[in-house]
Amino acid sequence: MYKIFLYTILMISYLGLAKALSPSEHGVQYLQNERAFPKIIKGNQSTAILIDTHATGFLIKTYYQKYRVISGYDNVEELIVRTSKEFAKKNMKNIGLALFAKSDAIEEFLPLPPGSLYLGNREFGEWKTNKKGKTYWKFSKAFKNYPKYLGWGKFRPDPDFFQQMRSYTSLNQPYYGPHNEFGPTGKITQTSFPQFFREERMKRVEMKTLLIEYFKENF
Repeated sequence: MYKIFLYTILMISYLGLAKALSPSEHGVQYLQNERAFPKIIKGNQSTAILIDTHATGFLIKTYYQKYRVISGYDNVEELIVRTSKEFAKKNMKNIGLALFAKSDAIEEFLPLPPGSLYLGNREFGEWKTNKKGKTYWKFSKAFKNYPKYLGWGKFRPDPDFFQQMRSYTSLNQPYYGPHNEFGPTGKITQTSFPQFFREERMKRVEMKTLLIEYFKENF
């Protein structure tokens, strides 16, 4: 009888904590899926790079994603949105990729390496050939900080990268780079967006797990 009473008390406390500790959603926009991006991101020549994702709450979880939004003619900002469980889970493998890009009347929803929107667009830069004969994409002076914003590090796309990306796009397939440099297992993404790969995130223990372990030991 005592165990049943204790179980009831724990469950009531559990539900109360789930509600009390869930953060306020006031002012946070909701992104159900990729088709909702145009309602949130209005700028032209814009791209949204997924840089972090997490869930809050115990029994009832709320899912959030963090984006770096770059607008070609405006600014760079970081945006946190609430999203559906399905969309959050689906894009765990797309950390560090651009999930949305808008150029004039064209909207792209395929996961692609950040900055794909600007490649080949002479408004933003041009293909250069260095002394060793290697051709690469170089942003113009007005956009010289874009490699940093995009999380490229020392990486610079070459024409082969560009053509392969276009081939994947024509087949409506995500593209992670010729050697999977982008995404949660990619070296470029891991280096550029380290907050997602912090060790303490991987060791997080939830109240739900603790309760399950307790009841296994005591009932």
